[in-house]
Order: sequence, then C-alpha cells, then structure tokens
Amino acid sequence: MRNKTDVLLAVCILLFGILLSHKKIEAAKTLQFKPFFTEDVNDTLAGMSLEEKVGQVMIFGFWGMNLDDDYETWLSSGRLGNIKIFRRNVESKEQLQALTGRITLLPSFSENGIPPFIATDMEGGVVNHIRYPGTFLAPSAGNIGASGDTEYGKNVSRLIALTLLDHGINMNFAPCADVLTNPANRVISTRSYSSDPNIVYNMVKNFIDEHEKVGILTMMKHFPGHGMTDFDSHLFSSSVDITKEELYRIHIFPYRKLINEKQLDGCMVSHIIYNEIDPVYPAAFSYQIIEGLLRDKLSFKGIVVTDDLEMEGSQSYAEDIVQAFILAFNAGNDLVLVSHTKEKQVKLLDQAVELFKNGTLSEEKLDQKVLRILKEKKDYLTRFYTNLSYEDEYKIALKQSERIVNNEANEGIVRVSSNIKGSIPDYYKAALRDHLNGLILAPTSQFADYVKKYLPTWNVINIGYFPERQQNKEDAKKVQQDLKNYDIILLGFATIRQIEWAEACIQENVPFGILSIYNPLVARQFAKEALFIVTSFGPHSPATDALFKNVFETGEFSGTFPYHFK
Repeated sequence: MRNKTDVLLAVCILLFGILLSHKKIEAAKTLQFKPFFTEDVNDTLAGMSLEEKVGQVMIFGFWGMNLDDDYETWLSSGRLGNIKIFRRNVESKEQLQALTGRITLLPSFSENGIPPFIATDMEGGVVNHIRYPGTFLAPSAGNIGASGDTEYGKNVSRLIALTLLDHGINMNFAPCADVLTNPANRVISTRSYSSDPNIVYNMVKNFIDEHEKVGILTMMKHFPGHGMTDFDSHLFSSSVDITKEELYRIHIFPYRKLINEKQLDGCMVSHIIYNEIDPVYPAAFSYQIIEGLLRDKLSFKGIVVTDDLEMEGSQSYAEDIVQAFILAFNAGNDLVLVSHTKEKQVKLLDQAVELFKNGTLSEEKLDQKVLRILKEKKDYLTRFYTNLSYEDEYKIALKQSERIVNNEANEGIVRVSSNIKGSIPDYYKAALRDHLNGLILAPTSQFADYVKKYLPTWNVINIGYFPERQQNKEDAKKVQQDLKNYDIILLGFATIRQIEWAEACIQENVPFGILSIYNPLVARQFAKEALFIVTSFGPHSPATDALFKNVFETGEFSGTFPYHFK
C-alpha cells in the first residue's frame, strides 16, 4: 500500500501538470522558433525548398559527445531536420543538456526555422540510452507488468518523460508494445509488459499519456509485433508464419485500441517479414503493412518511422542506403532513421534530392509526409519548449517521481520458483549462522557488492554479464571442480551466458539459488534444480535494490510472472 506521502507527491505532480497547461502558446511564441509556431503548417510547407523537405524526413545518429562541423552545417541549413541520441553521445548531465541545447539552436538559423525532433530510446530496464553515473534508471516493462499495477506503470512513465524533458529530448522511441508470446524470444524479453494484450495496451497507454503531457512524441514499437519471434531483427531479417487472425487479435491489439481512441501519434515498424501479409519484404519496406494495414485498415494518421536502416534486417534487402531509402519511402514511412555510419548519411543527403527531381520518388508524397511531421512538431514541441521554461517546477516533479518509483519498485519483484522450506531471508540467515561455506557467482561487480553486504563472508567469482562465449565455457569448466568445495552457491543470472554456470552447479551437486537481474525466461529452465529463482526483470536500480532487499530482508514477493505461453 502506498503511504500518505506518496499520495501527496502524486498530487503535487498532478498540480505541476495543470500549471504547465496554462499559457503554453504564449510562452512558445517567445522562443527562437516563433515564426514556425505562429504560422500555419501549410504555409510553412509552401515556403520550403526541396532540400529542406528531404531534411525533415531524415533522422541521423552520430558519434561522440559533440556535433562535428558537418552535422552543425546540415542542421543550420535545414538539410537535416532531426537527430537521435545514443548512449555513445552521453557523458554527463551537463554535457548532454549542452548538446541538446546546441541541436535545438542550430535549426533556428535555417530559412524556415523548423525545430528538430531530438530522439532517443528510453523504455526503462535495459533500454536506456540516457545513462551516466548518478542517473536514476526506470524499471523495465517486465517489472511493471509483474506488479499488475497500472498506477505504478503511470509513475514510471512519468519519471521517464520528465527525465527526457530535463535533458532536452522531445521524442522517445518507446514504448515497446510487443506482446510476448514466444518463450525463445531474447531481443524483446523483459521489454514486454506482458503476454496479455490488454495489459500491454493499458501500460503503453499510460506511457504515451505521460509523455504527451510534457510534449514528448512517443514512437510505439515494433509494429505489427516482435513478441512472437525467436530472432533479433537487429542482426538479420527473418519471417514469421503467424496468421492474420492471431496477429490482429493479439499483437496489433494495443495499436488498434489506441488508434481508435485517437491516442497514437507515432509508430515504429519492424524489420520482420510477416508471411501472411507480405512474404517478400520486411515491415519497414512493405507497402502492404504500412499503407495497407497500418494506414488504410487501422486508420493511423500519425508519423511512421523506420527502425534503423543500417540494421542487417534492412541491409539484406537493399544494395545500399539510397536503395533502402527508396524502399522505405515508397512503403509509407515518414521518418527514415540512419544511426551509425556518416559515409552512408552523406551519400543519402547527396543523392536523395535528385530522386525527387528525376521522378524516381514522388514530391507530392514527400509533401504529405513532411506535412504530417510539421503538424506533430507544432503540436508537441509547442508544449515541450513551454514546459522547459518551467524549470523549477519540473525538476521538483522529477525528484518526486524518483521517490515514488523507488518506493514502488518492489511490487515488480517475482519469486519465479522456490524449493526451500520457509522464507528465503531465513534460509540465508541460517547459512551464515551455521558458517556454511558460500560462493557468489556474480555477473557484475555491482551484483557482487550488493550481495556482499548481506553475505560478507562468502567468496566471489566474477563470471561476467555477457562474456565471450568460448572463454565463458572454458572458465566454467575450469572452476567446476572447485564448486564442490562449497556448501551453497548464489548465482547471478543475466543472459544465456550464465547457463554453463548453473549446469556446472548441477553436475557437482551443489545447492544454488538464482537471482535473475535480467531475463528470467532463461533462468527459469532451472526451476526444478535451483533452490529458488527470484527476478527483478532488469539490471539497474531501483529494481535491483528492491530485489536484494526482498531476498535478504523482507521475503515478500508480491509480483506475478507476466509471461505465459501455450
């Protein structure tokens, strides 16, 4: 149960939202983008050059903590309309705020002064590109889904939105609306709220609502669904044979509901082939999926963005980045994401305009896409820049959100299985009292530090979070003979690379418990052999704080495993 303090904090945050709703248009008019915010978007479009229109459909990533001269020139001239921030661009809060401030300023010098979308991926859990020492990291979708608490989900969503606002980021490639139906799925995993499409719908609705309040455009992903796969489309493109009926009933359900409620303004498509709809092209290149299914059948009116065109799932279908752009444009995408290679970005900027001049691509369709982008920029960024001006208020709200989420994270901790009598904390207290010889197999140094607070006399072996596979197997084999010298082992489980260590414990017949700090779908295969399996669904605080507290202090596990498979 939440205490009265939490309720008061929530009321304060609500009042902050009401405050920001006042005079937002007037405040926006004082910014460097005043002409854009006050002018009709159709008039803006009519005054744009072809180069500026093409720039608006591009969103590029870059390397380093600052923009180089080329990116600055592209932004200030209007040749590039949008930027994406990655973990590689983040060093500190001050550095990131200065960077996004610079990105915001440069387009104001262009002919039409159109503000940029500044995007990132911030889902919570493992997908948090805004990360540096001292960052408060939101729990994962799996942790929220396990809590079964939509209010908790709303609080986490508000925390993420306010964190982005504080760093000057106005577009989020989230939430992940994938309904997890395949237990072999590794790329989505705890990024999914649930195997129940209704739960996913309720959680992503809250996510979108909290971002919309502060003027951040969300791009719900990965349409029409990635939860049924057993491969990673970042690495290669493959197909799924799911029926249209199942796809529509389960995986498209959250999109369909939100579109019907006019709540969805942004959508990212996957690089997966859905054989029942288009057996030739992955979704990002499929006219049948974007125009036929998403736009015509579901009546989606917002912005469609590709997943990264440099992903292997994209490059295997296009001979180069220009051909990928052609395929993505004709399929119906509005924004084209090119994240990593500057040479490819240069090639695309140099050749894209000519594609419209020579008739390869339709300038009329380009105008339609740019108009959608301009409308969303005017709608969202008016609120965003206004809210930025209320710095004291939103910073207070951010701190309050952090406190609320920190108090609620324990709701998503799940005891997946237990083969011991009594509580888990009592089990470890008895192990210490009886001076049992214990070993910690730690995937991270942070994990070891946490556990040593509770089990100070136990030894530690660092087995790595995601070690090189062959070396990992050799290390596990080398240590295996030593495992039998211990009375009990605590194994930190994060990825498939910890499987060898669990198997080594079984072979040496040493009792072991599992704390899963990320993917419990991997760990739970040892439910019969392990003393217990408890999971936080994510490797960062406050979820991991709650994990260790529940295991070693309270013994309370109120969360319910959110994934269920046939």
